[in-house]
Amino acid sequence: MKVTVCTRPFRPAGPRLEIERFGEKTVVHNYGHGGSGWSLSWGCAAQAAALARSQGHSEFAVLGAGVIGLTTALRLLESGARVTIYAEDFPAETRSARATGVWSPSSRIGLASEVPPGFAQRWEEWTRYSHARHLQMVGLDDAPIEYQTQYYLRGGVMERTPASRDFLELGRGLRNLNPPWTDTDPERDPFPGKARRKGQSMIFNVTGYFDRLARQFERRGGRMVRRAFAERSEALALPEPVILNCMGYGAKSLWGDETLVPVRGQINWLVPQPRARYGFFYDGVSAISRRDGVIIQYTGPNDDFGYANASESVDAAETDRALATVRRAYE
Repeated sequence: MKVTVCTRPFRPAGPRLEIERFGEKTVVHNYGHGGSGWSLSWGCAAQAAALARSQGHSEFAVLGAGVIGLTTALRLLESGARVTIYAEDFPAETRSARATGVWSPSSRIGLASEVPPGFAQRWEEWTRYSHARHLQMVGLDDAPIEYQTQYYLRGGVMERTPASRDFLELGRGLRNLNPPWTDTDPERDPFPGKARRKGQSMIFNVTGYFDRLARQFERRGGRMVRRAFAERSEALALPEPVILNCMGYGAKSLWGDETLVPVRGQINWLVPQPRARYGFFYDGVSAISRRDGVIIQYTGPNDDFGYANASESVDAAETDRALATVRRAYE
């Protein structure tokens, strides 16, 4: 159907949530979530909104209309604030719209050697708050979020190797949030002889979820303005006294964060398949059957794959490899 490429904003020290002063202006930073933006969005939005409201103002500017920007703006609106989003790209045009859309709160969230003391506790707070907010959207008619059976298949030819960087793995302590995985049933599962484990995973149907967030923002009185900022001074000239920087990878150039690293991810989209509501991981390839399409993604031998690669051009060879692996999964 299409091929899209997303550049995830990775910070070795983890997401940046803090206040920075520029004269009379206050900037609240909320960016750098790696591959965990959709999963952690509400928890980080709650903290960013609390920091912004602590300044005693009621009018705010949010930079960026990705999932971090939208949830932060919504959390501010819920507190009774007036909010304007300024963004060069509107929701469906952002990098967030090209995300995998699975519950992955610790995906490339930071490096163990770089995160500050107490980071794991902050991360758990973001994760639990976000999970609770996501559960409020399970079961809605337009299915912005739903649970789906995922299979882990044995076999394959690609050797899984350790990453060269100490990427944090924090999810093990939160397994109680989702139903536990179990052994497979060879008579019912679609992969006879290959399926090893299966479980229920939270899936974000990004197209519908984004539309729901944007409509909520508009209904609650939010305003969205298409605006690009060539220099930081242009952002600081906005009329609102408090600015929330939710620009993701864009924060590197506008706000001077040289620690931000791009992590490239390419998704190959098949047309939606309503009768195939399951996903699987096999031989370095992930397949997820979302409402807006079946996404096929080659993930590489470890988390080094795509690291420091800012290219958003389509790699045809990667697409061929991913689709060929999917065919082998059913053989």
